[in-house]
Amino acid sequence: MSRWTLAGAARRYRGSALEEFVRRIRELVTSLFFWWSMHFLLAGRVRWRELAVPALLTATFWIGLEAFSAAYFSSTINSDSAVYGSIGVVFSLLTWFTAIAAVVILGAVAGDILQSRACAWRARRRHGISNAGEASHDAEPVG
Repeated sequence: MSRWTLAGAARRYRGSALEEFVRRIRELVTSLFFWWSMHFLLAGRVRWRELAVPALLTATFWIGLEAFSAAYFSSTINSDSAVYGSIGVVFSLLTWFTAIAAVVILGAVAGDILQSRACAWRARRRHGISNAGEASHDAEPVG
């Protein structure tokens, strides 16, 4: 008698709509977690709307780290354990913790930069300023 597991169900329904639904839910929950945690850690000083892009980007980087970790770190921990013993496992885990910190910091910073550039672009567009810094309504018509 086979036991039901989540991994077994995912293998059975690989490529199906259920797998896609589970992936989307995981992305949503991860994004909501980072969105809430950024708001909480900043003590509510930054509006929710301003944290949406950094939270989405951090969640995307996090899910990418999950895929990379599954492929790389499990074999690295085993090989470092065989070669260096317990200290090899410690070094592998420290590398993983550093990668987690990099994902969280880079996601938040890149999201903030992306959002500030998008806001500046929208402001330039609203005021009719081109990329060169000149007002677009002052430009001579072509032709």
